[in-house]
Amino acid sequence: MSKFAPHRRSNNNPRATSATVCQKCLGTGHFIFECKSTRPYVSRPSRTAMLENPKLLAKLKAEGKPSVEVPEEFRTKSGTANRILESKEQERLALEGSKGKAKEEDGRTRKKARRLFIIHLLCLRVLIVHCKQVFKVLLR
Repeated sequence: MSKFAPHRRSNNNPRATSATVCQKCLGTGHFIFECKSTRPYVSRPSRTAMLENPKLLAKLKAEGKPSVEVPEEFRTKSGTANRILESKEQERLALEGSKGKAKEEDGRTRKKARRLFIIHLLCLRVLIVHCKQVFKVLLR
């Protein structure tokens, strides 16, 4: 077909029908890029309200909106954090019981290492003082 011949209307530029719903203003008859309206406020329940009110959750499920089932441990209002903290503390105590002897030995080795470090520092200090005296004698 010639580039000068009349063209048929292509599907690249579709026309909005009366059934077309704008995603911005939720109105009908135009696309979002043609919309001149402002975005309306659509009130929806918060996640907390949905989880606390089972009727609201059932209503949303009936409408086909996805939701998350809440585990039983999170349905009670109090005690969840306390239970988690207690279990962590019990794990810590169990580990400390098995590592108690190792900590005592580790403490002893730290003390020895510190003593050795101090002795090395003192030796270095004495050596430096001795070297200074030798250089004074040599430079005279």
